[in-house]
Amino acid sequence: MTMNERKTIDLEQGWDFMQKGITKLKNTLEGLLKNTPEGLPDPQYSSEDYMMLYTTIYNMCTQKPPHDYSQQLYDKYRESFEEYITSTVLPSLKEKHDEFMLRELIKRWANHKVMVRWLSRFFFYLDRYFIARRSLPGLNEVGLTCFRDL
Repeated sequence: MTMNERKTIDLEQGWDFMQKGITKLKNTLEGLLKNTPEGLPDPQYSSEDYMMLYTTIYNMCTQKPPHDYSQQLYDKYRESFEEYITSTVLPSLKEKHDEFMLRELIKRWANHKVMVRWLSRFFFYLDRYFIARRSLPGLNEVGLTCFRDL
């Protein structure tokens, strides 16, 4: 295998890897949410972790057809938010009432914005090339709209 040849990453394998990174982000944010009442600090990713997640997306989007998974990754990006909101955010809001529900909503919204910022960074290649060419809503917009709609 020459230097510029790389092994094809199949969708399932690549997405499994991405999900580990996304799960780490969710767990970090949930832990921070429990421990810090106001103002969430950013989760910590080593530059290596970050580069591996970014590179996985890049590689999956630049493989030759039929292995270019840009559209599937765009869909899975949205699904990640939908799954997190329905499994974690909504239940945490439904168990609270009055001002406690509003406080939880404020914390969850701050948390969500951090999550959108990080996931958009991991999926940045998708935003710059795939989405721009297809006139689809950008990753930030998709992430924020999911919260509003759900």
